[in-house]
Amino acid sequence: MKCFRSTSINTIQRVYTEGIVPACGRNSRLIGDNRKKVFFSEGYQGTIALLIDFNIVYNKIKNNRMQLSDKELYSKVINSQNIREFLGEGVYLTFDSENVTNENNEVDGFTSEKINTDLLEVAIIVNINDGTFSYSRFDVVHFMMAQTNYNDIIYSGIKWPNIKLYEKHNQKSEEEKIKINQLKIKQYYEENQNLINKFRNNQYKLVYVPLSKFINEIYINKEKQESFKR
Repeated sequence: MKCFRSTSINTIQRVYTEGIVPACGRNSRLIGDNRKKVFFSEGYQGTIALLIDFNIVYNKIKNNRMQLSDKELYSKVINSQNIREFLGEGVYLTFDSENVTNENNEVDGFTSEKINTDLLEVAIIVNINDGTFSYSRFDVVHFMMAQTNYNDIIYSGIKWPNIKLYEKHNQKSEEEKIKINQLKIKQYYEENQNLINKFRNNQYKLVYVPLSKFINEIYINKEKQESFKR
């Protein structure tokens, strides 16, 4: 199975040089997670679920329904228009699950081990009619959503290290938690249906390009991305 890790384009050169090293990044701090790990999700369903959970936390902070002690991070959330602007340009790095030990679950997966560069690929959406492509992480995850019914994504929620959030969520039954999460997934699908519906045909496919090829041949040559600009 393919594993996916959302990664800022600003760090892609460093990843190419060093691989993915266990760390506590900005996105982890947003949910109060101070563990130094390499975080990822397994498959389409795990990747979709993680993005939507992250989006839930982002909106709670932005709407003052959740506190954030990191003032700099809080300011970035408040001053951004949406999660896409907050995260900025980025890609989904991928690797095969057989090459890493997942120490948690398929949604909120992580490992304590470094992932070497030669194991990494970049997920790219290709228009098979004209050859244009996009490596935007949001194009990739919206393609995944176009191929995945939200009712098929069954999970009870991420066990955030933020104890108050987890304890409140944990008071509910597994069925209640699954139902709540599916409603939130459905809401995201509905709010972003135009972006998702774009990929509901056979015109697009998802391909995986070795990180070395992406850096040396694709990232430096962006002309073919014109049709994907929003």
